[in-house]
Amino acid sequence: MAIRLDKAIIRGEITNQIPGLVTGRIWLVGQPDPLVLHLQGNCLRDLAGCHLSFENPQPRPDPAVAIVANQQNGVVGDMTSSRKSRIPTVSHEELLDYLEAQLPIPTRVANTLYLEWFSELNGRMVLETADCHLRISLPDWSMSAEEENLQSRVSQGNFHAYLDSITGGPDADDDDDEEEFEEEDDDDFSSLDDPELEDSETDASHLIASQGPDDASHIEVNIEAEDEVPLDEFQWEQELREADRRAEAYQEAFDRYREHPHRERLIAEAMGWEPEEVEEFRDDWQDVTESLQAQDPDEMLENAGMFTEDEEGAHHPLSRRAMDFALRLQRDAKTRGLFDGDIARDHPVLSVIVSIIALGGKLAAALDGTMHGYDPEPGFVIAMLKRAQVPLNEALHALSSIQLTGLPRDTRQWLIAARSELFDLRKDILDLMSDLRK
Repeated sequence: MAIRLDKAIIRGEITNQIPGLVTGRIWLVGQPDPLVLHLQGNCLRDLAGCHLSFENPQPRPDPAVAIVANQQNGVVGDMTSSRKSRIPTVSHEELLDYLEAQLPIPTRVANTLYLEWFSELNGRMVLETADCHLRISLPDWSMSAEEENLQSRVSQGNFHAYLDSITGGPDADDDDDEEEFEEEDDDDFSSLDDPELEDSETDASHLIASQGPDDASHIEVNIEAEDEVPLDEFQWEQELREADRRAEAYQEAFDRYREHPHRERLIAEAMGWEPEEVEEFRDDWQDVTESLQAQDPDEMLENAGMFTEDEEGAHHPLSRRAMDFALRLQRDAKTRGLFDGDIARDHPVLSVIVSIIALGGKLAAALDGTMHGYDPEPGFVIAMLKRAQVPLNEALHALSSIQLTGLPRDTRQWLIAARSELFDLRKDILDLMSDLRK
């Protein structure tokens, strides 16, 4: 996924005073040295030939910046200070209330600073904000409308090449692809001629949809093999990895074009799909996205409770067992005072519980269909069960990080018993995989 620098910006500057070259420096919260940009290409017309400096009045820490390389070499995407975007007119706390109540969010259209580039080390980098104070110099050289159109096409080609690096698709710089670009500036966000974007409010689901699922395995995969010979577990693992890559690429394309009046066509071009395929994939993807919004631990636990209280026979014994285990751990942790005060969100036991909930979800995706009369291929189920090992191992790792020294005897025994139960659950999953292989 793109690395976004919006929150952590302190200040920065970029210059495109030499045609074909964008350089600059960006200072981030918690980083002693600035990012140094050396990028091939040009800004769009409003910044071409100019020196831009910007300052964020309210910078905030962001752990994502820890993985960003100081030296940012690569090529430009879109760089403009006049991209039109929908900005909520309510506070962050009010925004959460609107989302929770599924109410339309009051917004306004505003010019935003949008700096996008494709780093050799970090992939797609994005700085998108309406909060920074900007200072733009007079241009040293001018860009014509035709030159801006060409730069937009080059930036779009750079984006397509980035998506191909995710999906393993063909090189986006292919000559045939270049001929498909229209002469109009498809990437121009300077005018909003989409009637939906001229409303004073936007639906909460639209903003939710701008956040992608963190587990692409939830994207629907056709479990009926097209050939008579069923796929084995290794072939299904490859299919699932490809589904992950397609979901990640779609999320990137949606993120880049989400407010463009020709969004569907541009996403289809980026993904190499027909327009109707975009609509079909979007519907599935948004359903999954909205189902994964409950990343708040308390809400995740509440949803886990709803899971286990569902009708008899709706869930496989292993997926129900994982969810019951997570809820039991939560109740026991509260009884033992491990979730008192502000320490709850940072306590390793919470990481254990959240990982076990994720385990239950993956087990449900792999096994619950069998409780409703579906008969998926054994290779598919095994491949999905392999994925369930990831949150299970994360839970074991979080448990092992808890220092037992100094804890009451009964709490130590409780943690040891939890670890033992996790190992039992893993053994039963591995036994099921072994049975399916037979």
